[in-house]
Amino acid sequence: MSRALYASSFWQRALNGPAPDRILVNPRCYYRKSMAEAELLIMGRFRLPGGDTTARDGSPFFIKPPSEQWSESLHSFHWLRHFDAGGSDPVQEHLRQLIAHWVRAYGTWNELAWRPHVLARRLITWASFGRLILGNADVLFRSRVLLSMARQARHLNKVAHKAPPGLPRMTAAIGLAQSGVCLPDGDARMAKGLHLVAEQLGDQILPDGGHVSRNPEAILNVASDLLALMDAMTQRELIVPVAIRRALDRMMPMIRFMTHDDGKLALFNGATESVDGWAKTLLTYDSGKTKTPEHAQQSAYHRIACGGTVLIADTGTAPLGALSTAAHAGSLSFEVSSDGERIVVNCGDSAVKGPEWALAMRATAAHSTATIADTSSAHVVSGRALALLGPRLVDGPAHVEAKRRESEDGIHLDARHDGYAAPFGIVHERRWFVSHDGTDIRGEDTFVPHADAAPQPFAVRFHLHPSVKAARMADGKAIVLTLPSGATWRFGSDATLDLPDSVYLGTGDAIRRSHQIVIAGETAAAPVAVKWALKKIAGPAAAPLVN
Repeated sequence: MSRALYASSFWQRALNGPAPDRILVNPRCYYRKSMAEAELLIMGRFRLPGGDTTARDGSPFFIKPPSEQWSESLHSFHWLRHFDAGGSDPVQEHLRQLIAHWVRAYGTWNELAWRPHVLARRLITWASFGRLILGNADVLFRSRVLLSMARQARHLNKVAHKAPPGLPRMTAAIGLAQSGVCLPDGDARMAKGLHLVAEQLGDQILPDGGHVSRNPEAILNVASDLLALMDAMTQRELIVPVAIRRALDRMMPMIRFMTHDDGKLALFNGATESVDGWAKTLLTYDSGKTKTPEHAQQSAYHRIACGGTVLIADTGTAPLGALSTAAHAGSLSFEVSSDGERIVVNCGDSAVKGPEWALAMRATAAHSTATIADTSSAHVVSGRALALLGPRLVDGPAHVEAKRRESEDGIHLDARHDGYAAPFGIVHERRWFVSHDGTDIRGEDTFVPHADAAPQPFAVRFHLHPSVKAARMADGKAIVLTLPSGATWRFGSDATLDLPDSVYLGTGDAIRRSHQIVIAGETAAAPVAVKWALKKIAGPAAAPLVN
């Protein structure tokens, strides 16, 4: 019914109105730009969330899309920002041709291209790069683009609240407010949009500054869009709502919390490292009044920072319902870095590589935690439920407990989850210890069975960053890890260690080969515990060790 309504002449006439003669302000874009990506786009290669394909005829709107997510990314024009990194006259002309093609083919209405969050992102991007798009353009092109923006904004005004829950609805709300600020005659849209923004900030940004999806990268997205909205309002000398300022004040400490000392994000629940410098740029707008927390209570993460060592652990359950469509089955997984060099990581996520890789990276085995019977602690719905509900995560841990304490020696963190209780009758418990100087990390994984639980094989995985060189010692119970700086760490255990291959998709656009340390065993009628330790044995100047 909605499709028929939006395509009807009645609805299309309702979108008519005064044509704007200009974009009032061009808000700053807080997303990172890449000259390399711009060059690929000019050659017709579109590496977007949902796939990587080449438009050989010059226009990506003619080719068969690799996925629906890729189509949404294409029609959002979020990739347009890369052209700003190399905005020469030929580049501007190429970009104008793509936009003119879109206006001709999709400017009236299209089911996918006019989805609220896709349309909102397109309006935000076109407004931000209005000078790039309209500069030196002929009058006919300018009028067509501005008229299209006005019609899209009127449509968004009617449907923004219908965007899917989570980040898409936040984008739709911010896009509506932004369209009211940037286009003439937009006061009513701005007021409605700001109301929706305040509503969504209350629903989606947790008291600790995290996002309800538990994806650290979602915080960067929301913060970037809010800062752009603030910039637009500041340029027009409008008062920025208190709700936006307070939300950013909560989010900035959370960005620091989820960032390793290399300035990039930890890899949990669909996050990538993020583009180099993105988090650091956003943190320049941090007032610094709130220090980095040790425990993000509502987001359910713990951070231990001792000496130059940072350990970040996932101690939460998957978000509920539609908010879990990108969540990972990584309960009790963790990452470790030392002096900005990553050692133990999760495998990451890469929407660019397509849905198969994205699905594989959501499995428990792609995280530095334990699996039982080669089964994930939560799984993605399949069959008819997948088509109806989307790839949401179900049957995960119902209860995750975590307790933290500090002693004279260091910081202790004890946690447990029941994700394997229903299928196998086993509870996974994990303990971490980090010395105050950060050179001694110890852990213990315990598998606690219910009374009638049958023995099951288990595997405790520690995925290594691709830059780490690993060499197994002769006794099979220790592995020497050498970091790019020359710093050397020793991973040891009371069990035999295996060192199979792994993959790393932390950058989001490439698959890198790496290794993982695996401790395998079998549960029993009584609790089975596996102890392990990661200790720094030499600094950056140390000579390499030999087996």
